Amino acid sequence: MTLQELAARYPNWVIWRGATDTGPGSWYATRRAMPLSNEQIDAGMAQTVSGDDPAALVRELEWQHELAFTLSRNARMSP
Repeated sequence: MTLQELAARYPNWVIWRGATDTGPGSWYATRRAMPLSNEQIDAGMAQTVSGDDPAALVRELEWQHELAFTLSRNARMSP
């Protein structure tokens, strides 16, 4: 998956590739204009995630989506 494909698939994230002395490095994504609450951070959500390759970054982004969904669902179910 290319950088452009990742950006299109995850529009709420800024996605970029790091650089090393020997060339391109890991892949990173930072949330766009969405500060996290302490509850979200305590639940494992992160402002920035990374992966060694596009597939690893997608796994991290999907995990963040799952965490957000679970927190949202739990909030709706609470009295």
